[in-house]
Amino acid sequence: MSKHAITWTVIFGVITLMFLRLPQMAATQDVVVNTYGALVEVDALVRQQYVEPVESDQLVDGAIHGMMRELDPYSGYISGRELAAFERRNSGDYIGVGVYLGFDAGQLTIIAPIPGSPAAHSGVRPGDVILSIDGKDVSHASVFDAEDLLVGRPQTKVTLVVLPEGSRDPETLVMKRAPVHVRTVRGYGTSLDGAQSYMLDAEHRMAYVRISNFHEHTSKEFADALRHIENAGAKGLIIDLRFDPGGIMTEAIAIVDMFVPDGILLTTESRRRAVEEYRATAEGTVATLPLVVLINGSSASSAEIVSGVLQARQRATVVGSRSFGKGCAQHLIYLKDRKAAIKLTTDYYRLPDGRCIHRTAENTATSEWGIIPDVIIPLSKPERRAVMEARRRIDLGIVGDPNAPTPHDQAPLSPATPGLKTVPMDRQLAKALEVIIKRSECETSPP
Repeated sequence: MSKHAITWTVIFGVITLMFLRLPQMAATQDVVVNTYGALVEVDALVRQQYVEPVESDQLVDGAIHGMMRELDPYSGYISGRELAAFERRNSGDYIGVGVYLGFDAGQLTIIAPIPGSPAAHSGVRPGDVILSIDGKDVSHASVFDAEDLLVGRPQTKVTLVVLPEGSRDPETLVMKRAPVHVRTVRGYGTSLDGAQSYMLDAEHRMAYVRISNFHEHTSKEFADALRHIENAGAKGLIIDLRFDPGGIMTEAIAIVDMFVPDGILLTTESRRRAVEEYRATAEGTVATLPLVVLINGSSASSAEIVSGVLQARQRATVVGSRSFGKGCAQHLIYLKDRKAAIKLTTDYYRLPDGRCIHRTAENTATSEWGIIPDVIIPLSKPERRAVMEARRRIDLGIVGDPNAPTPHDQAPLSPATPGLKTVPMDRQLAKALEVIIKRSECETSPP
């Protein structure tokens, strides 16, 4: 067959295919017109009649922001001008005030301030409900939109109006944006030279690690701490996940994998019921070190993965109070040419026992959501504030009178050990220490 004949054959085939697909294409076009016709019409009216010229990107970005806002508090759109700042924030280094946000009882709530951040300096505490940011009402804003309001240029002021937990009187807090660096893994105390101390009880050789959240380097930081703990001859370990809002799911799985030798750690389930399994690997597993995990109502997302998986696999005893109940995973999906992205809730995750711990309007009155501790020890509001204030002082390197009042709290703190600034032994931590000592004695005693 000649080249000319082949060319016409190909053209004829393409035309035939187009005719065959015309009904399908027409149907698709009808769906698009019916769905987005009003949006196109509004776009045209704004461009033609709005009192001032409008940039094209401004309308498109606004439309996508609104679309994502209708999904859930954790999904959102990152425009081209916001993308670089978002990526830095996700890595743990950015310019902002340094708080983790979530929704509790339908209210935008501070899960925890980041240690050393402007928010921590100002006295922000877990449980504060944010009413406004720089005068803008955020009562109906998503977590994603509120976070965008909190980042910006260094030394610019941010004014938060918050309602402290259990109070009817709003408080106004003013802080300046600054570089926020997230160190996610800390010990029980800090020596005068800044080194971390992981030994909580030297007599019984019981160690302690606190994880403030899960970022790109958390599992590496935790592995480094675990090496120190093993080299020190620890006979038990308390992992404190209280006030930990979560973060990168795979970092949580990597930490759990350090303690579980085999089997399923977690499964994720998408809209189409597509299931992905995460399994333990035997290499490098610390399989015999007794564990206790501490959680509370501000332990969310990846913190619930660590506590829930270790509990379900009977690898750790969980102590504290019921967790937050965020059992969904968000993926960052880049749009064309990586010039913008969406952060989209794509999966619910399930623990090894099959439980999905996500709290919804339907199950909020049941026992289905969150991680329920094996040993329940609730703390009063003054007790929780005292723990957070002690952590704030340690993380900021504050020395002086431990009973000095703070902007939010008058609760006293335990005196620091000479040469070592330590968190106070609150009732939850004291119970965790009691449990880990007993667990260690049981697991190491001869049969």
